[in-house]
Formats: sequence, structure tokens, C-alpha cells
Amino acid sequence: MAEQPDKMESPPTKAEATWGKKLFVVTLVALLGFFYWLLIYSGGVTVHHG
Repeated sequence: MAEQPDKMESPPTKAEATWGKKLFVVTLVALLGFFYWLLIYSGGVTVHHG
């Protein structure tokens, strides 16, 4: 007789399956905001020799 595992892995629930998408969106917005501030709001990247 074949042995059955004690606990079958259940598929992820809706809440567990969507945190990755939310993390991606938050990271994307943060990066876009940072580059907006760096390149447009602050006047761009300047090099100071001296």
C-alpha cells in the first residue's frame, strides 16, 4: 500500500499570492519618484571639479 504524506501542500490563498505584486508596484513607484527628484526636481546631476 502506498504511503500518503502527512500534510498535502495547499495552494496559496488570495492574500498570500498578491503581496509580490504589491511589493513590485511600491518599489517601482519609489524608484520613479527617486529618479524624478534626482534628474528633474533637483536640476539634474552636476559634476563639480575643484
